[in-house]
Amino acid sequence: MKKLHSARARGLPLLICLLIAAAAVILAAVLLWVRRPAAQLELPYLTARCALVAEADSGQVCYEKDADRSQAPGSITKLMAVLLVLEDIRSGVLDWGDTATVTEAQANAPGSRFGLAVGEQPTVRQLVAGALLSSGCDCVQCLVQLCADSEPAFVERMNRRAAELGLHATRFVNATGIDAEGHCSTARDIANLCRFLTAEYPEILDFTAAAELTDGDYSFHNTNLLIGSDPRVLGLKTGTTDAGGCNLAVYARTAEGDVIVVLLDCASDYRRFSETERILDALEGTG
Repeated sequence: MKKLHSARARGLPLLICLLIAAAAVILAAVLLWVRRPAAQLELPYLTARCALVAEADSGQVCYEKDADRSQAPGSITKLMAVLLVLEDIRSGVLDWGDTATVTEAQANAPGSRFGLAVGEQPTVRQLVAGALLSSGCDCVQCLVQLCADSEPAFVERMNRRAAELGLHATRFVNATGIDAEGHCSTARDIANLCRFLTAEYPEILDFTAAAELTDGDYSFHNTNLLIGSDPRVLGLKTGTTDAGGCNLAVYARTAEGDVIVVLLDCASDYRRFSETERILDALEGTG
């Protein structure tokens, strides 16, 4: 009887170990199921050289195509410039009502321009609107003047912030996105920038969701033609250069949830918008 009791006692630790091991296997299986990658969204052919579609809240990728390929982002660069401005406003360094006096160099800034005239004194709010909606390089250069001693110093801040956000494939050479050797990003980095920007500063959508915006004597027209024509689209930024082609970063509110869509180097201006709508339709199961 004593021998039987002793054998049972010796078998108890083994049984406990087996139960713990079984529980660990079950837990691992559950975690793998929870963390399983989302099914790749099935899309027809896209002319975009690079693309990424992700859930805005979780960052879960729904679709990607060469998302880590280095590309010239064009004026999507202005999103990082505006992020620094918003951070300066939050920290009290800037105020929405602060003004910049437009210089000749700023009025004639290379790239697309809103049309500021020398001597005008637009507010920070007006300059942000001009940068985001009208893609004005003149507006960005005025914001640079308010935030840093020089454009190189501002660009250094942009690169430092990109590194802090984990955008390791992104490097800025200028503040506006005009073509320059080494000025590059990826669809993945741009999507992550858009996610951070809209989560931390949702007020940016008050600008980018407007097809037209009037502030004082200035009227701004959105270069994103989906704004006002597709109610799901709330922003964010177009980008067009010779090196980068036709780019688009979109924040959209669909029936399935909020998403970020990034398309780089599309075949044409029209295709970047039509392909974005096809993606949104596919997400909602109507495409």
